[in-house]
Amino acid sequence: MSSLNPFQYLSIPFFFFFAAADDALSLLRAFAFNSTVKANKLQARATEKEQKRLHVPTVDRSTGEPDPYAIVVQGPPKVGKSLLIKSLVKHYTKQNLPEVRGPITIVSGKQRRLQFIECPNDINGMIDVAKFADLALLLIDGSYSFEMTL
Repeated sequence: MSSLNPFQYLSIPFFFFFAAADDALSLLRAFAFNSTVKANKLQARATEKEQKRLHVPTVDRSTGEPDPYAIVVQGPPKVGKSLLIKSLVKHYTKQNLPEVRGPITIVSGKQRRLQFIECPNDINGMIDVAKFADLALLLIDGSYSFEMTL
């Protein structure tokens, strides 16, 4: 029996397989990094691109109008907080306001709105209102003597 040559039935010469292996090795070397610093930079950049792609951008849902100026009227009971808000509303709108309930927003110009808020007389309400107030009007009772020392 003759010895079997696995390449005898192929039309490709035997030496070609060794040349193909060398070419494959040279192709692997062609796409390898010469510098580890460059490889790290490219890997960091690829990670950054991936994170940017995954980031969902925030949508600006504003209509282009700025927020109204929040004006807080604060003071003890029976000093005229509601009367002051009613007077300011009448000054800007030329209409009477029968009762102050909740925040009142009025348009005072083309690009300006004012929101009047009557502050409750407890510390928790004052802290909550102070978080978003742009202007605070503090009313005092003039029937008591008011003395301020420096």
